[in-house]
Amino acid sequence: MEKDISRNVPISLYYQLKEELMKKLISKQWLPGEKIPSEKELCQMYGVSRITVRKALDELERSGHLVRRQGKGTFVTNISMEQRLSKFYSFSEELKQRGLQEHCRIIQFDQVPATNEVAASLGLEPLDPVFKLTRLRLVDLTPYTLETSYIPVAVCPSLTEEVISTKGLYNSMRADGVYPDRVIEKFRATVIRKAEAELMGLKIGMPAMHLERVTYFGVRTIEYCSSVVRGDFFTYTVELR
Repeated sequence: MEKDISRNVPISLYYQLKEELMKKLISKQWLPGEKIPSEKELCQMYGVSRITVRKALDELERSGHLVRRQGKGTFVTNISMEQRLSKFYSFSEELKQRGLQEHCRIIQFDQVPATNEVAASLGLEPLDPVFKLTRLRLVDLTPYTLETSYIPVAVCPSLTEEVISTKGLYNSMRADGVYPDRVIEKFRATVIRKAEAELMGLKIGMPAMHLERVTYFGVRTIEYCSSVVRGDFFTYTVELR
């Protein structure tokens, strides 16, 4: 049994518990991907109420250290990847280099008329035809980003859901003689919203990053992408020279 949380100090019980749990995370007593004790077990280990345990776990989940999986329990976050923003990069390739297995689930693939926002980002006229591709990307079956890409039909007319599922988007574009070679990316802090939470199996309000990416082949705009990335999966580093 763990040492009881002190009731004789002017520090809230949940905060003391959170600090005790953080020590286990920092010292690697609980390893990335590992399931931690249940709420009931933590109550018994530290001599506190379930309300106290839940509040401590809520804070550790909001800070990205833990993740709750419905019906399975609470786990230590198992991915923390630093991405340097000094060159063109691909999430898939970066993950592969780190020995991580990525899976991609296509949620939607349709040909649609470009909205004003999409048309402006792609240098098209409103209502010009574009492919809309929404994908849920997972690492070791854990969702880490939900992204929607728009590609002008005139740029890659032979794109199909089957080809993208097999080869990935950029490799499929290369088959049409289109080679992504430059991006402009904007990112800002956000939170997981209801629709994203349902698809990613996350809690509404969890911290996340919103990315807007415009991809080029030479001077031609070939993709506009809007993504929501889990805040506990990636750290972005900007290199200035």
